[in-house]
Amino acid sequence: MLQKADTQYGALGYAKAIELYETALNKPKGLTDDELIKAKLNLAQCYKQVKDYQNTERVFRDVLSGNPILKGEDIKAYRTFAQVLTSNGKFSEANQYWQKFNELQEQDKRGVEFVKLNSNREALERNSGSYKVEYIGINSSSADFSPVYFKKGLVFVSGRSVNAGIRRVFNWDASSFLDLYYLEDLKAIGTETGGASATGSSSQSSAAKPNQPSKKLGDDYYTPPTANDAKTIGRKGNEYIRGSKDLDYEETPSIPTEKFSKSLNSKYHEGPCAFFHDGMKIVFTRNSQSGGGGIFGQKKNATITRLKLYTAEYEENEWRKIKEIPFNGNDYSCGHPTLTFDDKIMYFVSDMPGGYGGTDVWMTRYNNGEWTKPQNLGGTVNTRGNEMFPFIDERGNLYFSSDGHPGLGDLDIFFIPMNATTAMPSGKIRNLGAPLNSNRDDFGIITDSERLTGFLSSNRKRGGTDDDIYKFTRLGTLYGCRELVVNVYDNETKKPFDRIRFEYETKGNGSSRESAITSTLGTIKLCLEAENDFNFYVKQNGYQPTTVNFSNKDASDYESSKLDIYLKKEEIISQNPKKNKTETPNPTTNEILVARRNGNSISTIFRGVVTAGKDSTPIAGVQIRFINQCTNITQEMTTGSDGSYEFKRELKCDYILESFKEGFGKSSELVAKVEEKRSIINIFRKKSAPANIGSLFDTKLYKVGDVVKLDNIYYDSESSKIRRDAARELEKLVNTMRKNPNMIIEIRSHTDTRGNAQDNLYLSQQRANEVVDFLVQKGVSRARMRGVGKGESEPVNGCGDGVQCTEAEHQRNRRTEFKILSIERK
Repeated sequence: MLQKADTQYGALGYAKAIELYETALNKPKGLTDDELIKAKLNLAQCYKQVKDYQNTERVFRDVLSGNPILKGEDIKAYRTFAQVLTSNGKFSEANQYWQKFNELQEQDKRGVEFVKLNSNREALERNSGSYKVEYIGINSSSADFSPVYFKKGLVFVSGRSVNAGIRRVFNWDASSFLDLYYLEDLKAIGTETGGASATGSSSQSSAAKPNQPSKKLGDDYYTPPTANDAKTIGRKGNEYIRGSKDLDYEETPSIPTEKFSKSLNSKYHEGPCAFFHDGMKIVFTRNSQSGGGGIFGQKKNATITRLKLYTAEYEENEWRKIKEIPFNGNDYSCGHPTLTFDDKIMYFVSDMPGGYGGTDVWMTRYNNGEWTKPQNLGGTVNTRGNEMFPFIDERGNLYFSSDGHPGLGDLDIFFIPMNATTAMPSGKIRNLGAPLNSNRDDFGIITDSERLTGFLSSNRKRGGTDDDIYKFTRLGTLYGCRELVVNVYDNETKKPFDRIRFEYETKGNGSSRESAITSTLGTIKLCLEAENDFNFYVKQNGYQPTTVNFSNKDASDYESSKLDIYLKKEEIISQNPKKNKTETPNPTTNEILVARRNGNSISTIFRGVVTAGKDSTPIAGVQIRFINQCTNITQEMTTGSDGSYEFKRELKCDYILESFKEGFGKSSELVAKVEEKRSIINIFRKKSAPANIGSLFDTKLYKVGDVVKLDNIYYDSESSKIRRDAARELEKLVNTMRKNPNMIIEIRSHTDTRGNAQDNLYLSQQRANEVVDFLVQKGVSRARMRGVGKGESEPVNGCGDGVQCTEAEHQRNRRTEFKILSIERK
């Protein structure tokens, strides 16, 4: 039995091999320890190849938990298990196996970067609100993938069978063989109102179905399962492979499509294709024998049929003159073509000799009807893993999928600019991030040069080999943001500043200027819009104004960049102008004077900017009071269009800084005195006041109608009880209510969109009530507050049913906030 299983495994008949291995391992009597380990490793790899990751994890865990001594090629099991754990959402454990893999071999160090990304996965999820991803009605319960534009419609690859009496089976995973299908008019996708239907019939026709009624929130069929979801769709297959057998129903497309061409669709696989831009010539992928089917990335084996690239020309209403491209081979595969806009360059995928790993992206030129010798795109694009499904947009940017570059799981889609002259990579690889990528296979993208809209392929709906085509639309920025840690130091002492304010802006865009304040350790983490240059401006009394430039165009998407800013001191001079400027100041002088380099003496100045709490824009017309707590003398001014203010200050006295504007909440904060020291670095250092919780309006003003999010308000799952770690943020709200004694607010609580909508509404109301009760216990009148539960009705990122969402996106929707209903002053 084990020998038969090994034979099927070697011939890439993974579905049959799974049955044989499971049977043999069910009665392992007579097998040696080494035979048992090898059989389990092969079985795990079979499950991996057919995309059954739950069983892959089960078998790998069984064999690797015993810490077997693995050698040679078997060491790769740790890498494969790490990849599977990542796809299954077990990132910490995945990192452990990546590290184990790194320790046991020296050649493949991909694990280092995968560990970094798994430790900061939010970096690839933070721009998810910029894209809307929609499941479209041309999909069936078989594989549908790799669309390309043709005339006014789409040509795509599908494993659906239109003949009920004939079912051609692909030995790899017991799925149907692939053909090219055609959607004649893209408008059919734009006008459909129902998704793919779910019926009790086992038929698999491409005929149109009546539009289905819209589904209730939480009742979708293509986001990951929740408590509201029914069992997912199945199809005929292997009883050992999860999701490959019929369950309750099959899925019938709601939009009619047809086979693309009788002459192109042969008895076995036809795969991804590309059209010359006049639509009269095609390059397509095909294999012509049964056996294991056309494969990439396998060693030389006479029983394995390779994929090859073919061309055909459209004549007399049919595709004719089908012929192989000359650089095909019988010992390697070629496929997945894409053509540049001028039809002069073709990128494709191959495991031909000279590559970097499994499958690589290659390039060939089309000159005078002839294809040049293929050229590998090199180590920037290609890895020891698999790179495949390339697409080149009209601007010459290359998209491709890879499991060798760090990603969210399985194949992720990546992007890189290309040099128009050399047709080779000319920039940095970028992962497109969520939601275009998921923890499953994401590939086969087509889009425009600005990524405004397009299509992609993914098995995110229910995993396995059931790939589907999705439409996407960009709603926000093309890129997300990239993290930058800013540190501000004294150039002489190299010590960090305590809470120093600075400003920054996108280079060439003064209206984008924002301000920030470092922590007590002189550091702050920002997330700046990607692919931009920035200017940083730091002004600190006693130091030279400093401007620093920074670019994040080459920065990592998931590792924080670092910017260190060092401030040089200005000259400190004596109050007595008759003395030499280089003379040491009189130690009995109480006031520290700061002079600019022109030698003119100035008093210490306290500066700042008043901004709107809602969008951080400067506010004009704000009345500012700066009250000396030693003398009770008040300085007043009104902000201009830039929202800035400036006051003279005695360093030995505390001050109260108050801000007023009609329709806004009052801001009031303590500016602590400076102890009598000669060091300018201490001028703005505030006293440590751990008991002072602060208020939500300390640096910003809010008006009636503003909605203020309360950070770090967390609850235990399915509980309305406030946790201890939320108390500090709620204390800020208490102080804000005390400083604005006539302000009336509405406290709102939101849940994410998972689970039952009515339950979520009830739970959110209970949570809002808990916040109100907390404030009442702190002395705030109940008459000034009302609690409102919003349930799942107002997601901030469109993350409702029908949209693939990450856990980070769901967390953004679980929030508590308050809306200012009234601000009145006596």
